Amino acid sequence: MGKIMKFTFLRHTETASYRLSTLIIAVILLILGIGGFKLADKFDESSDMPTTVKKVYVCDSSSLKGISYDDLCQPDNLFYKDVVFENVECTVEEAVEKAAADGDHTIVLEVKDDEEGEDLRSRIIKPENFDDSGKQAKRFATFVENNISFVLSDAAGLTEDQKAEYFTGTKMETSVAGEDESSFADHMLKNVIPVLTGIVLYMMLCIYGQSVARCIVVEKDSKMMESLLVFTKPYDLIFGKILGMYFAAILQFFVWIAAAVAGVAIGLSGSASAEKAIGEVLDKLSAQGGFTVPAAVTGIIAIAIGFLLYVALAAFTGSFASKTEEISNYFGIYTLAVVACWMFPYFNQLNGNDHMLKILRYVPFTAPFTVPADIIVGNITMPTALISIVLMVIATAAVVFLAAKVYKLLVLYRGEPVKIKDVIKMLRNAKKSKA
Repeated sequence: MGKIMKFTFLRHTETASYRLSTLIIAVILLILGIGGFKLADKFDESSDMPTTVKKVYVCDSSSLKGISYDDLCQPDNLFYKDVVFENVECTVEEAVEKAAADGDHTIVLEVKDDEEGEDLRSRIIKPENFDDSGKQAKRFATFVENNISFVLSDAAGLTEDQKAEYFTGTKMETSVAGEDESSFADHMLKNVIPVLTGIVLYMMLCIYGQSVARCIVVEKDSKMMESLLVFTKPYDLIFGKILGMYFAAILQFFVWIAAAVAGVAIGLSGSASAEKAIGEVLDKLSAQGGFTVPAAVTGIIAIAIGFLLYVALAAFTGSFASKTEEISNYFGIYTLAVVACWMFPYFNQLNGNDHMLKILRYVPFTAPFTVPADIIVGNITMPTALISIVLMVIATAAVVFLAAKVYKLLVLYRGEPVKIKDVIKMLRNAKKSKA
């Protein structure tokens, strides 16, 4: 089996199409990784516009009560340098009414300590008549969050060196009242990362499915099977072919991943907005127990086993054919399974159907599209992921065993395309004859 696996691996990886596709897609991913963040920075810069905010009433009930917030607007900030902050001694509701009476350019900033009394929390409150064109309230909330260190350092009377040391990474979480407070990180965790992982796996299965099926039947088509059976057994043939194609696919996949990671790393190095967004995602991942070494390892194992499961399924469909022209007669089984098992979790993920996703994580053929990303980002616990992996291993072993049985049964078959129901009868008869 080892020699068959090595031969299959080398024969596939040494082809010009394999090497060319690996190189081209790797270069594309590298360019997208670099250019995507540069483009994001460009849009981020072009989205800046003069603020509609002219005055801010500050309702401060925090431990910093009484300090001036004018230092938020530094002279070098072109968009917010003329904003006026005024501390008011009234309720938030009264401040909102007062802001509404001023016109459509006044907003309210509420500042208070968090429940533990260790950090600050702030909220932007818009009067109904506020001019919020271009989501100015949300932009202003981001501005406050990014520049709060100036206010804190002045309130503490720190020197410039002390400011740089003490307030590195300090910020105030700011939200806009009445708006969806879900952040970019929340969106990435809930939808983008799991969906993107499923799409990548789906593409890999589509790319390699037919190649695996063709690899299984190529010796039958070339009349070499009789000679091969002198030196090896049918079980060793199909196991070796499955593993050889599997490792060839894994190698290509990791080359692409490495190129994408390199592109992202280069793109991040010169992109301030991208670094902030990625940092927000990583912070959120850490907060909910994701992106740890055990979770990453478990996720990689899950996707590797899931991919092997579908490689075995492709081999199973290929084992029915006696020549390459017949593969299309049986490959629909594989295609239907891949499409259905990807689309079902995909749409449930987009619709936020958590109850159905909980079930799909334990179904071996849908788990590869959900479990790897969910365990890495912390959406599921480690026991859930391990149970799912065990079920995928069992299903993989069953499919490989079934593929080997069909392959052995039809290894020398040269007649008309066989029907699946006829193969089932042959398997039953073979079992009875052994008994």
